[in-house]
Amino acid sequence: MNEALVVILIIAAVGIAIGTILIVRRQLWKKRIRELGWAFESSPSLAPVLPLANPPFDCGFERKTDDLITGTTSTGRPFAVFDYRYEGAGGSDRRMALIKLPLPLPQLYLTAVGPRGGVTAPPVDTGAGLPFQVLAADPAYARVAVNSGVAGAVSALAQPGGDDDPRAIDLSVDGDNLVASDAPKDPDQLRGYLDRLDAVAAAFDPAALSPYRIEPKVPRLGFHGQDWTLVGVDDSLISRFDGFKPFGQGHGRRTDKVITGTARGTVPLTAFLYHWQTTHTRTVPDGKGGSRTETYTQNHQQPILALTLPSPTPSLTIGADSMLGRLFGGGTIDFESSQFNQVFDVTSSHPKFAHDVVHPRMMEFLLRARPPQLIMARGMLITYPAVHDTLEITRLADLLSAFLSRIPGFVWNDLGVTPPVPEPSS
Repeated sequence: MNEALVVILIIAAVGIAIGTILIVRRQLWKKRIRELGWAFESSPSLAPVLPLANPPFDCGFERKTDDLITGTTSTGRPFAVFDYRYEGAGGSDRRMALIKLPLPLPQLYLTAVGPRGGVTAPPVDTGAGLPFQVLAADPAYARVAVNSGVAGAVSALAQPGGDDDPRAIDLSVDGDNLVASDAPKDPDQLRGYLDRLDAVAAAFDPAALSPYRIEPKVPRLGFHGQDWTLVGVDDSLISRFDGFKPFGQGHGRRTDKVITGTARGTVPLTAFLYHWQTTHTRTVPDGKGGSRTETYTQNHQQPILALTLPSPTPSLTIGADSMLGRLFGGGTIDFESSQFNQVFDVTSSHPKFAHDVVHPRMMEFLLRARPPQLIMARGMLITYPAVHDTLEITRLADLLSAFLSRIPGFVWNDLGVTPPVPEPSS
């Protein structure tokens, strides 16, 4: 028999053996879960994470849950355990455990491994010499929440507890859930871990914490620290933006990763990734002394960010200075600042509107901020982010809001509307 064939057969046999072992182990694992009285779902929806608002939840665009286990602890407290992954903005892929708390509370982090990605809450000195760090926006709330019972139960959580499976402390309070990362996969280790996590949840004092009660998050795919919702796809935006570049080009047009919400809690915001394709032909040698024509398709994408204005305005475009536009009379508007004229091209359907908006303080702001192209038209303020991620959207949404806040009040009065963003204090 051919030696290469023998090697292939051996590799195939080993692969089949390994696959069989893995299948048997998984079936035994699922059997043990059922024996413990728990429910199991191998490919759950995102429903378990929709009520959660703090990292690692409400981060990134691509989010996925796997291997969901639900049930109650030995004291009857509901729990959920699942693998959770998101991509973008740091990314995370960890096994999470949720235990119900007696009431919904503000975010709080208890960690001995450092803050999770996306956490901005500052450290709190509890004065108790704890073996873990406490992070929260409100120090008074943190000190009430982390009472001696909670501190002791959290410290015990990291101990083997008879299952020889010590765990690093990485907990958070997310609404009415106590969240722990890196939960054990083994069902028997998980049972002991959940009992210790249950003791932490039971130590929270609902009477002392009642002044800090919050409204639970409305279940949705949001973004931490923002009032945004991840819509996913909304191809109705394509017709709404028709006429702006690059809309109308090519074919195969679609949207992806659509976000809706507000900038600074006031101005409606839409951000998305726009995709389209172009098809081209080219002539190439046919290898026989002649030539042939090939057709190929290119994929394109462009991030889009738009704020909805309270009223349509005359069109106004502010972009990087184009030397060709100036040489060949591109219709740009000149301002009293030569430095501004060298950096930016401004065009408008109403030059007076452009001069009203781009006043000396606005020019100073734009020279400092150096935004991507800004377009005011059809009741929108549009720009083109370099990338479609939450950090860039946040940065540019703040920049667009700051731009709107510097448009004089009389401009909005002439349009018959209230300014969408208050003027800056200084």
